[in-house]
Amino acid sequence: MATFDRIIAGGTIVDGKGHAAYTGDIAIKDGRIAAMGRDLGSAKETVNADGLIVTPGWVDIHTHYDAQVTWDAELLQSSWHGVTSAILGNCGVGFAPARPDRRSWLINLMEGVEDIPGVSLEAGMDWGWESFPEYIDALDRKPHTFDIGTQLTHGALRCYVMGERGAADEPASEADLAEMARLIREGMAAGALGFSTSRTPVHVDVDGVPVPGTHAPAGELIALARAVKDSGHGLMELVLTGAAGEDVPGLDRDMGIMREVAEATRCRLMYLQAQNNGDARQWRRQLAICEQAARDGLEIVPQVAGRPVPIMFCMAGEHPWRFMPSYAEIADLPPAERVRRMADPAMRARLLAEEDPNDAGFSLLYKNPTLWDTTYVAGDPIRYLPDRADSVAEIAKRENRSPWEVAYDLLLENEGNAFLLYTVAGYADGNPLAVHEMLRHPLSVLGLSDAGAHCRFVCDGGVHTYVLTAWYRDRDENDPLRLPLEYLVRKLTGDNANVYGLTDRGVLEPGRRADINLIDLGQLGTSVPEMVYDLPAQQPRLLARATGYAGTYVRGELIQANGELTGARPGRVIRGGRRH
Repeated sequence: MATFDRIIAGGTIVDGKGHAAYTGDIAIKDGRIAAMGRDLGSAKETVNADGLIVTPGWVDIHTHYDAQVTWDAELLQSSWHGVTSAILGNCGVGFAPARPDRRSWLINLMEGVEDIPGVSLEAGMDWGWESFPEYIDALDRKPHTFDIGTQLTHGALRCYVMGERGAADEPASEADLAEMARLIREGMAAGALGFSTSRTPVHVDVDGVPVPGTHAPAGELIALARAVKDSGHGLMELVLTGAAGEDVPGLDRDMGIMREVAEATRCRLMYLQAQNNGDARQWRRQLAICEQAARDGLEIVPQVAGRPVPIMFCMAGEHPWRFMPSYAEIADLPPAERVRRMADPAMRARLLAEEDPNDAGFSLLYKNPTLWDTTYVAGDPIRYLPDRADSVAEIAKRENRSPWEVAYDLLLENEGNAFLLYTVAGYADGNPLAVHEMLRHPLSVLGLSDAGAHCRFVCDGGVHTYVLTAWYRDRDENDPLRLPLEYLVRKLTGDNANVYGLTDRGVLEPGRRADINLIDLGQLGTSVPEMVYDLPAQQPRLLARATGYAGTYVRGELIQANGELTGARPGRVIRGGRRH
């Protein structure tokens, strides 16, 4: 009789703890790692991993699958790119608690903040809850390819407790704060992994109204963080003013508020950290605050990106003419016809002469004076660390033309399928040094994939693949920017599991979950993003396939091999504070 269910034999094990890689075998039984070493015994199946890197499955701490998990078990592109655990409920927006008469409002909020088509949310969501415990139970009844966990969100909570006052971001009363804190404690007891809030003016609903909690004073955040802390697990995540490059003075203020919350509650706080295009040195001041907090016994964790934060402009998706008055005439046309109309000289002249009438949301990005300095010809494959000479501004100088004209014409190339890469954050200097230093920082964790969000113009759900190729495989061993494979794997796995207290996953050792990637490092890569129309109501999203993942296992079950899903659904809901 076989001793184990499966043995993965002869691979190069990178354990997720930062230890040196070594060759060995991993034995799996009942969904967990039962033994590691050599000559472990017999198994029902032996997988030859000779020549492959064996790592823990990626733990993606920043996704927006909050609605998609109710209709989609596969969660592409994460399942192609080695993700075995994903955390939802980021950026202060989610769907629980939710009164039945506020569902459409929450959909409008999610559509505005995360650019997930509202018609898809309306058509696809399977509402079967009101409270947060009911929501997490509803998710637990659904099949999933990999594990998901979720957080409570300020937007949903404020609206549930305060109604229109909460939606309008009016001040919360003591009674309001007490009720929100009670619901946080209830949600954390049910398995929430934390609580998230947003303070950036870029995060607005479809009508341009900021996310509830955007202007919450320190007192409100302290009351809510204290409720998280009282639960005994989890953290509070914050998206700060200036996260997308706007309002640098506001970012300094928000860092001070965050320090105040940490001092008052001793709750673990995590915030989104990137280099700001408006102040290329701001990130250093932020990290200094985190370092001082650590010396003072506080936990303020910067969540950083694995590459510059990109927006993919394309005529079929997102571009700076989307809000121009004349664009409304063609916005609902099929993509090919819309591109044909935009190529018409008369329409081109009209759109180039107009100005965006909006002053909120993503229009703030398009009015940023550094827009074309930090927008580049994307190339094929996509160059996420582009040369300064390939910026739209530099091309315009060489051609003695307006940057807007240059960008417009570039986007019409390849029958309107060309991409421009707008580095909204993390590339203010035109080089990767800031991202590299943030990745290396001992307090940082690696996130910001935004998987499931910004469907038409962000395709970072596979950033984990990029991290291993761009920072390790594709750099010469003498390159000072090269990061060790063991370090990068730890950033993608063990560190991310630890920040949420998930002690059952993230590393390869006996007793841990058998969430495992088998990687052919030489073949590892990502395709150019493609616009597909497979969301409910035939709405579009960008997807990029992966190569080089020979196998991905969740609870010891193979969920994909060489880019083909097996149909297995071993994923479950992660409940904070419990062993899985």
